[in-house]
Amino acid sequence: MSGAERGRILKDNDALLRGKERLERTVAERDATIASLEQQTETLKGFGPDRKADLFAPVKLEIASLSGGADYDGKPGDDGITVYLRPRDADGDVVKVPGRMKVQLVDNTDIGSPRVLGVFVFEDLNEVRKNWHGKFGTQHFTLKCPFPPDVQLPKSRRVLVSAEFLDLLSGATLTASKEVGFSIPEH
Repeated sequence: MSGAERGRILKDNDALLRGKERLERTVAERDATIASLEQQTETLKGFGPDRKADLFAPVKLEIASLSGGADYDGKPGDDGITVYLRPRDADGDVVKVPGRMKVQLVDNTDIGSPRVLGVFVFEDLNEVRKNWHGKFGTQHFTLKCPFPPDVQLPKSRRVLVSAEFLDLLSGATLTASKEVGFSIPEH
């Protein structure tokens, strides 16, 4: 074997060794990534709907006592209902979690024939996020629900607020309802 052939074989062998080392590093990195993803998967499985006590998941929905009639146009009388929703965890603490909300205003003056005054859906997560207030001792979603035009409001000046909250992390749907008052707008 000539010196040139021997040099070429050594060079090829060196290139093969470097390639082998590069492939071994790539395999080791991928094995580490797979192990990390498997660990994350196991962690996320613990947040499923079967988990009995989750640190972050709300288990109860509350309509805060300040909910009620609201003046949105600056004229005398209320022209809607502002609902303050508080998702609460298993310890009773208010939690800020992403969710979709629906509010229904119902006239229960005639118990046998309740009348829906309006349905308000809050699905845009950017808007939902802007509706969260968590400063100066307040922790709630503020949901403005203006009365639809030409709706006949109950003379009792009371409406039943039914709220639904779909927690996007756990998939749980929570509900709450509360009767609130309002003042009749002047026309």
